[in-house]
Amino acid sequence: MTSDKVKIEQELNKKLSRRSTARSFFKNLDISFPKIIIDFTNVEFISRSFAQEYIYQKNNIDTEIIETNMVNFVENMMNVVEEDYAETFK
Repeated sequence: MTSDKVKIEQELNKKLSRRSTARSFFKNLDISFPKIIIDFTNVEFISRSFAQEYIYQKNNIDTEIIETNMVNFVENMMNVVEEDYAETFK
């Protein structure tokens, strides 16, 4: 991935469920950009374990990650996990 805009469905799938998938996604992300926009268009489902690993990875790189076009379910799951992460690690 060599762009500052990434459509996650094209890189992964429209159903994101495995922790290892999130880890792999960030491992392949080109973090040479100061800011990367992750477009969640067409993503229908995200598991708690994917969201936990995604948030962990996002918070442990120097690049700013901005998510766009999340459906309510995905956004709500990310928000719950982000709150848990903040309480645990900050």
